[in-house]
Amino acid sequence: MFHQANLRVIDVSNTTINGITNQRSLLQMWVESIVAEFNSLVTWPMLTKPHDQLATAFKNRMTKDQCNPKVRLIYTITAGVTKITGFQVTATGNKCAAPIPVTLPVGSVTSLQASTIEQVGGDPLTLWIPLNGSAKTFTLTSPIIL
Repeated sequence: MFHQANLRVIDVSNTTINGITNQRSLLQMWVESIVAEFNSLVTWPMLTKPHDQLATAFKNRMTKDQCNPKVRLIYTITAGVTKITGFQVTATGNKCAAPIPVTLPVGSVTSLQASTIEQVGGDPLTLWIPLNGSAKTFTLTSPIIL
């Protein structure tokens, strides 16, 4: 957490971050360093959510974690070539009050089965899968060769 004193700029020394020397608050130094590092690792968009949406996201994550979700990959071997052709999502009792997120490295699935999709910018496709009493099995549109 940053306090008001960490926002002061007028009486601080210059710092050089990413090749630019300037007077910066502690908060500015932290943001510029973190954003540069983030952008050096991935090309995903950086989104900012209001506090109420963050609270809901954390609550849903806690709910999901308590459901003990599991993803089982489905393999197919043809002519000596192993491929991931799908996956199955389960949880304790195959029920969860929060959807289970599964990120796909490529492609999509042949049927969403009441799942919602999320993909912003160049980030990977994420399925948000609801479980209401039975496991859900998905088939990939583009199998992944191992």
